[in-house]
Amino acid sequence: MERFGRFEFDATGIEFGTDLVWSELQAPFLEFAQSDSDRFTTQLAAAVIPAGGFALFGAARTVWNLLGPDFAHPCYDALRMDALEFFRARGVPGNRLSAGDREFWRLHRGPDEPWLVGRPPPAPGAALPPLATGELRPVARMSAGPHAETVYARADVQDGCVAVVEACGRGRDPAGCRFDWFGAATQYELYLRIGEALQVPAHWVADELMPFIPFSAPSL
Repeated sequence: MERFGRFEFDATGIEFGTDLVWSELQAPFLEFAQSDSDRFTTQLAAAVIPAGGFALFGAARTVWNLLGPDFAHPCYDALRMDALEFFRARGVPGNRLSAGDREFWRLHRGPDEPWLVGRPPPAPGAALPPLATGELRPVARMSAGPHAETVYARADVQDGCVAVVEACGRGRDPAGCRFDWFGAATQYELYLRIGEALQVPAHWVADELMPFIPFSAPSL
């Protein structure tokens, strides 16, 4: 369950082949789950909840995969909630959750309880190294490596400031794989929107953008 939970959370970080995920981590449970869903879910929760961690998420996703999105059971709810509490305690931002998990949290905890409480952004008017018109300034890089997705800030003559994303594969011309992400009237507003979109620091973040990132990196 821990291996499957890590795969479901971030498939890029797994150390085993994706072709083995179904055959080794899911298929062995299919017959049991579908022949006696109550006993399967009850025993799965009893085995996993004391272990905690990614095993909770793996177990919750296993129930969803094998018994469908409409399956309802108190032990399934307990798995889902404990998995969400595990992520919340370690600072995983809400944008890393599925829409279904966000809705589950809202229904069970109420609309007024926030997922996380972030630090406030700099005050409007905070001094920023100004963007020159037409400048394309890198402000965040999502991962290591020469072909990592990169976020730029650009100042235009008529359109204010624009966030630009460069997502290139090996051997491609960077200029040909850039696209405008969103715009803002000012550099401050643009950095505010980029920070809200990223939620947590990327692999690299420019010093001028870092105060606009509301949450620290998750402790996973």
